[in-house]
Amino acid sequence: MPNRPLLLAVLCLVGMAGCASTTQARPAPETISGSPSDQPQRIQSAIADCMKQKGFKYVAWVPDPKIDDEWKKATSGDYAAMRKERQEQGFGVFFLLAHPDRKQALWSETDSPNFAIKNELSPAQQAAYDKALTSCKAQAVKQVTGRVVKSDEDRAEQENQMIKQTLDRELNGDPRLVELASAMGDCLKGKGYRVDSVKPVDMSHRGWKEFEEQKKRIALNDDIPDKDSRGGYIDPRLPPATARQHLAKEVRAALDDLECGKDFYAAYMPKQNEISRRVVQLFGGVEIA
Repeated sequence: MPNRPLLLAVLCLVGMAGCASTTQARPAPETISGSPSDQPQRIQSAIADCMKQKGFKYVAWVPDPKIDDEWKKATSGDYAAMRKERQEQGFGVFFLLAHPDRKQALWSETDSPNFAIKNELSPAQQAAYDKALTSCKAQAVKQVTGRVVKSDEDRAEQENQMIKQTLDRELNGDPRLVELASAMGDCLKGKGYRVDSVKPVDMSHRGWKEFEEQKKRIALNDDIPDKDSRGGYIDPRLPPATARQHLAKEVRAALDDLECGKDFYAAYMPKQNEISRRVVQLFGGVEIA
């Protein structure tokens, strides 16, 4: 699994597109209505009821992603599992460009029974369906969690912002993590790597950020738009053989990063995962880590 910031534990909000992207002293969590474990099903049921009222068929569906044990170990900071993953994928930046036939998705839109339902509609009906679904998602999340979410993008932005703020507050101030992150930074500097910040959160995605910036620079110089309609970066057009050259460098850097941060990741990642779980529960999401 890619070592992306805020996504070392992959957490998805069912009924909303995309994934969220994650302490010794912990503030009291915000109040959650009902049991967090049943919130995804409650949200889905509320969406189905709302869509029925608007004249559309919708099946309440909570995906059951299959996560292997090695992936779970890697996201928890297990050294052997992380090393195995990084030997293949590096930080997760150039891997899919180098191996375009490899898929990395817990589930896709086509897995949902609602995909076929929508596709049976005319273009005009599909547009009306999408509009109704956006409204029903927001209504369901508000009904179940009390949170005001206007759209998929708004939900993702709110969730990621809350994760970032909580990580900064709880992990960047954790004395043990600060000590381990500083030692990791010294080790990487000794190997010739650039380290701009030794804050624990920054160290957790330092390598991913470095190679992601490289990929963005490549995207700026190819013959396709570098951003999509929402302002997000589009992967550059790279022949797999060229991407594999970048991946080889990324793998070497990722393994050095892991060797220097072995103790850091073992302490940091479980704490990050706990924060991600806490936040995703507040939004009524499904926990995957």
